[in-house]
Amino acid sequence: MNRRALGTVVDLETLAAFDGLLWLRTGEAAAQKLCLNQSTVSRRTKQCQALFAVACSKSDGEWDLLEEATLLNAERRVHQQARWAGMAPLRLEGTYWSGPLLCDPIPEGWMLGLCNIVGTARNLSLLRLGIVDAWIGAGPDLPEADDPDLTSLPLSEMPVHCVVAPNHPLLLQSDLSFNDLAAFPSLALPAGAYPKVEQALKQIGLWSSPVRMKRYDRNLWEGRSESELTIGYATAMSLELCGDSLQRLPLDLPIRSGDALVIKREFEGSEQIAQLRQTLLERIQPLAARHPEIAIAD
Repeated sequence: MNRRALGTVVDLETLAAFDGLLWLRTGEAAAQKLCLNQSTVSRRTKQCQALFAVACSKSDGEWDLLEEATLLNAERRVHQQARWAGMAPLRLEGTYWSGPLLCDPIPEGWMLGLCNIVGTARNLSLLRLGIVDAWIGAGPDLPEADDPDLTSLPLSEMPVHCVVAPNHPLLLQSDLSFNDLAAFPSLALPAGAYPKVEQALKQIGLWSSPVRMKRYDRNLWEGRSESELTIGYATAMSLELCGDSLQRLPLDLPIRSGDALVIKREFEGSEQIAQLRQTLLERIQPLAARHPEIAIAD
């Protein structure tokens, strides 16, 4: 279908290149995902900036849009409807564990992001703008039940554990309490990245040693807990990726996590979402068989 039939001012590929750069944050990543070369991504990005009178800025090597863009957002809505009509792959983002554990191979009809965005704010913004079509997010930091635009379809639920290096002195201590943990640094992500998790862990004296991380980096997260005395956090899902490099402490944290498929409410009843959710639930089953603490959603 051509641009005129769509009722758009740019073709699907041009806006995909521009939004791909904003979603994936580098020209190299956007080019690879979209099967283009970087010069094409750059050229089409410039076309969109000129057409919609918007400006992008580069920070820490990543591109971002600095301003409101009413016309551009209206165009995105039309292009998103075209993707749901099957004219281009739908766009799926995930957490650093759900990408490799639940999205390999990539579900049919979907394009998978880098699965390394830290925090909820950017993921929710990508959904609200229609740049991304679905996000496998992690509880408890999901949209509220009364969110007018977004809804969460549960996939799983599981406890969150404190984890440390295999030779950590806390593993030798009996009758462990949260007061005992206060003597050691505990990992913290940037303020507001996961507000509900942050609040719960601060109340018991954790979340004390900030990590400056916009993109998930194993060396900055699990790596610190493996090589230092730093206390980290993990679920059965994330521990699947760590092997035996981290050990659980015998304490129950006051939060539960789990995966959920977050989408715009208007697409909740679509066949694509029903198929995607079923695929993800089926892929959780062998994980739950190995880790009975993982509860699969109905």
